Amino acid sequence: MLFFIGQTCRKIKNSGSRIFFLERPHHEIPAAGSVLFLSSTYKNYAMASKAFSNPFIRHVAKRGYAQAAPAVKKDVRIQSAVLPNKTFVAALDNDSPVTRVTIAFKAGSRYEPQTDLGVAHVLRSAAGLSTKNASSFIIARQLSQIGASVTASGDREFVYYTLEATQDNFQAAVEMLNKIVSNQEFRPWEMSDNAPRLKYDLAALPPQVRAVDLLHRAAYRRGLGNSLYISPKRIGKVSSESMQHYATSNLTPSRCAITIIGDSQEKAGLVANALQLGSSGDAQDEPSKYFGGELRKEMGGDLAHVALAVQGAPAGSPQALALAVAAKALGNGPMTKWGADNSPLSKAVGNVGPFAAAGFNVAYSDNGLFGVVLSVPKDEASAAVSSVAKLMKSGSLSAEAINAGKNQLKLQVLSEAEDGTSLAESLAAQGLYKGTARSPADIARDIDQINSSTVNQVLANASKSKISMGAAGNLAFVPYVDEL
Repeated sequence: MLFFIGQTCRKIKNSGSRIFFLERPHHEIPAAGSVLFLSSTYKNYAMASKAFSNPFIRHVAKRGYAQAAPAVKKDVRIQSAVLPNKTFVAALDNDSPVTRVTIAFKAGSRYEPQTDLGVAHVLRSAAGLSTKNASSFIIARQLSQIGASVTASGDREFVYYTLEATQDNFQAAVEMLNKIVSNQEFRPWEMSDNAPRLKYDLAALPPQVRAVDLLHRAAYRRGLGNSLYISPKRIGKVSSESMQHYATSNLTPSRCAITIIGDSQEKAGLVANALQLGSSGDAQDEPSKYFGGELRKEMGGDLAHVALAVQGAPAGSPQALALAVAAKALGNGPMTKWGADNSPLSKAVGNVGPFAAAGFNVAYSDNGLFGVVLSVPKDEASAAVSSVAKLMKSGSLSAEAINAGKNQLKLQVLSEAEDGTSLAESLAAQGLYKGTARSPADIARDIDQINSSTVNQVLANASKSKISMGAAGNLAFVPYVDEL
């Protein structure tokens, strides 16, 4: 999992000269009007933007409304509990006209057996295929009829099935979500038809994401080192039996969390009780040890994409939050379009031509990574990578940079909390990590209490660990990790 705030690590999106680090790949159920998207989230601490174009006539109608918008319910608190079957449920009833439900499982890529790498990617991609309860045609058609959408996403620790529906159609939408998640069959002919989607996922990967993937493999080897994506050579070779075994072992009540944004905790409990999940054969959670190292993938081109990191801290720990502040303090590009970047990262890289660099922190249940993602012209890679590594190993940042990092992190947390889907997935991740869920406001208060000395102390401890590197692109002048 990660503690990407602005990261997430789930891909690198370049807007001007500023990059946002994202990581979780998403797969939406095919339905009328559905959109494939990626989202960033802060859920890894103890925790996508969809763009729709509206017809012009709707803008005219909106401007003509005279009725005032209803007041937002201010005193809303997160309610959570652990059911007798060990399923975590949480709810935030904020009177939203759209209800979001997330069903999350501890079934990310870190739990893949070494003989079946890539099954987690196939599991995400198979969302919406036929189950014992409904065919893929019925699922897509009924979701379209009620105007609901279901998105399957995942990271190295969790797989999420997230439903969005209006309050009027909530009950029917939840029934469809139950049919999607429960009793999955993985029919061989549908698995074969799904292969082009897997190939598209791989073809669409930016080189920065490949660098981060290689970084994890170099740092952890197995477990957290397992790739988020299936190998091209294994597409079409993952059998239905392997998928069924993986789902039976990982999609169980004790490895499940259900969260609702826009309804009550009682409704979350009803959703949990309606799921038809196996109760035996739970997978074993093996810790991932940090080793350190490097992996490189020569892809040619004019740019070198490098991810450098040291060992971070587990999710939910004070050290993880301090490192998240430090990642923001390092820099995430200019704060204004075409503006100057005065961050420590920019100053360290210096005048080497066009480049993009961002600090990141990812926190998992038992480990973490803290580092920098850098894209730079191939001829300038040696000096730029060496300068960034030197900054990371210095283990110190100015009080001014740390204060700026705190403010940016708080804005990120509170802004992303306004997205009900991100918040639902964040609460589910918190429940699977710690068995409790905290509000974005509580996390923002924790950020306020962090001081510069704490951040520098945690940063100094992290900088003592062995550095890891993942690199993709034109690597002719990228130094090796033992040269940094």
